[in-house]
Amino acid sequence: MSVDIDITQFYQTFFEEAEELLVQMEQLLLEVDIESPDAEALNAIFRAAHSIKGGAATFGFTALTETTHIFENLLDRTRRRELALSRVIIDTF
Repeated sequence: MSVDIDITQFYQTFFEEAEELLVQMEQLLLEVDIESPDAEALNAIFRAAHSIKGGAATFGFTALTETTHIFENLLDRTRRRELALSRVIIDTF
């Protein structure tokens, strides 16, 4: 027995959720203290990026998945204090 599901019907929901997450990420990035970034803010930004990446992968949006994965890696390095946060990094996102 095969069940065929047309996932394109869920695109709009993904786009709406991704937009909300991007707005949240932007606000947090604009508010972050570059000299002493708040761990909770960085975690919230990471979670939002992770959610976008997961949704993008589900729908086969490869470029978005790969781009968000790079962003996740940079955020993770920042959270582990391996990479100093800078205005250039924030502006890139």
